[in-house]
Amino acid sequence: MATITINGTVVRAEIDTPLLDAVKQSGMALQCDCGNNTCESTRLTVVSGTVNANGTQLKSTVLACKATVIGDAEIRVPVTSELQALKGNVSAFRRVSEDLIELRLSFTKPISWRPGQYYHVDFRGQVQVNLFASFALDAGTEFNTLIFFIERATTPDLFEMLTKKSDFKGRVGIIGPYGSSFLGHDDERLIMVAGENSLAPIWAIALSSVMGQPRREKVLILDRSLKEDKFQQAFNWLNHRGVHLIFADLQSDNAKEIIKTLLPDLTEFDMAYVAGSFEFLAGLESVFVDAQATYARIPNFQSWDLASNREDNTAAMEPAE
Repeated sequence: MATITINGTVVRAEIDTPLLDAVKQSGMALQCDCGNNTCESTRLTVVSGTVNANGTQLKSTVLACKATVIGDAEIRVPVTSELQALKGNVSAFRRVSEDLIELRLSFTKPISWRPGQYYHVDFRGQVQVNLFASFALDAGTEFNTLIFFIERATTPDLFEMLTKKSDFKGRVGIIGPYGSSFLGHDDERLIMVAGENSLAPIWAIALSSVMGQPRREKVLILDRSLKEDKFQQAFNWLNHRGVHLIFADLQSDNAKEIIKTLLPDLTEFDMAYVAGSFEFLAGLESVFVDAQATYARIPNFQSWDLASNREDNTAAMEPAE
């Protein structure tokens, strides 16, 4: 038996017990969404002691769904919003461009989420997708609402359904929020990187940090594919508030070297949020790991089936040696 201290609560666990089970035993809420090391929803910090990370270690963090108990340890679980299952309505639908829709859902109950988190969204059983909660491109917000970006490239079925029914006002079900790579109240320099088709969570993090952490140093690096008119409102809002946007070819073979050039002074005192495909995250990860920066990855996956049925071949998501 081992003693595991989780956010101050002490539990006893058998050796080889999944860390997620020990967390649940403590009464803490930590939702495992995918079960195969892709959603990043169960990442937590090992404060002291050791656990078997089973290939999921990033600095002092591990995925509780994969890590197991091997001895006494102290664990810190990020405090996040409680999981909610709610029904809402489409209250606004804005066709931003030929391939982007800004969708607003309204609910009768309060919605609580953190920038960088996502929801399961069910459009009356017709389309089921994972969508990152975000803010309107004009930075406007409303009480009891969720904003989602619907892009033709990433959610073609949903995009087609909504464009065919531009007056869609049906009921929409959500479950969430999921994800542990959300904006925290830290002092480190904030580095935000968005790959192709991955602006939504980074825009949410950037806006929230500007509003809630105005004195925090910020670096925003975006793939050059995002430099389009459809996102210009968001870019203008950030520019007017002193956030300098850097566009770079992050899809090229030398993307890692580009990031190193843009961040020559990257250190362990930096906090980086990187959003993109699994391959994109894997390609850049060693830059942050080698510098010992605190690193939060936000994988971009939309289909429930893709998340649940993805082969348990996690090499692309393993931390760099």
